[in-house]
Amino acid sequence: MNTQIIYITGTHCPACKKLIERKISGINNVISVSVDFETGETIIESKRPIEKAEINLSLEGMPYEQKD
Repeated sequence: MNTQIIYITGTHCPACKKLIERKISGINNVISVSVDFETGETIIESKRPIEKAEINLSLEGMPYEQKD
């Protein structure tokens, strides 16, 4: 199991949280996603490390972006 903590900008409400969790959960080998919409902290549990490009692609077209 792999755990990653990332930060996503543009989150501000529970709807943001649900949408981001649903989109990132669609990435291959992701087991769970938990977003704190107030801070943007996002915890990803997966079977392998998830690349930044994969996360950004899952959020494409939405006002959210992974912080560097």
